[in-house]
Amino acid sequence: MKSKFPYLTLLLAAAALLGLAGCNGSSSSGAMLNLGVADTPVDGAQSVVVAFTGVDLMGPNGQVSFKFNTEQKIDLLQQQGTNSASLLTGQSIPAGNYQWIRLDVDAANSYIITSDGTQHALTIPSSSQTGLKLVSGFTIAQGSLENFVIDFNLRKAITQSNASGTTSFMLTPALRLINMQQVGGISGSASSTLSIGSTLISATTCDPAVYVYPGTVTTLSGFNVSLTGGTAPLTSATLNLNSTTGNYDYTVGFLAPGTYTLAVTCGADDTAGATTLAFSATKTATVTANTATTLTF
Repeated sequence: MKSKFPYLTLLLAAAALLGLAGCNGSSSSGAMLNLGVADTPVDGAQSVVVAFTGVDLMGPNGQVSFKFNTEQKIDLLQQQGTNSASLLTGQSIPAGNYQWIRLDVDAANSYIITSDGTQHALTIPSSSQTGLKLVSGFTIAQGSLENFVIDFNLRKAITQSNASGTTSFMLTPALRLINMQQVGGISGSASSTLSIGSTLISATTCDPAVYVYPGTVTTLSGFNVSLTGGTAPLTSATLNLNSTTGNYDYTVGFLAPGTYTLAVTCGADDTAGATTLAFSATKTATVTANTATTLTF
């Protein structure tokens, strides 16, 4: 039996690098690079810690590598909403066209802690050879300060297996690149009386989450639950009870400008093997760069 967890986001912003031991590649420079990590929610986990050892880029003068003096062990679950933890700060890089980015990781020091407090090893296939690689071209302009986001969808990327009675977890990420200078966000709240199908958002059996879909969508699928003619979500955010207002608040960051459809579901119900998934009524929002849009359910 397999189950999956929701997704994380890696924030890649171009400004400069921190904690570097060495650099291999061209000594010419034309821009600056910044690398941090951020996260959206994971059901069923208290921590997802990834140990990063460096960053590699394939650019106009070949491969450029930045290795950390010490591993950067980051609990991605502490970096939600618009928060991020810096991996790299302050390194000049050559301007030009880049073919790929690779995040070097130490799988032996990466792990997941599930909701019952148990720590499990996090297997990352080929981590010692290829790391976490994003093959998506981008251009760094001369003298620029570029900003990007690498989006990790862990609902698809982290797989739990209980083969032979032993629980194990594997990380095989799917990544997408977003220009940080062209992103905004959506935040808001949901009433405690909101219905998700026949379930109230406040029910103890519900772990409420906002699912975000690109464009105007009428048939909604989940990350794991696929419906005929349905659209898969782009990202999601946890709804947390606000003890002062009694409502449930959320924030979705790192969205490219455009129109989005949002709906609330009980995220823990979006599991492999399920055939149905209930949602609230949908809402639409328009995102513009460098702006936080408000949307209430």
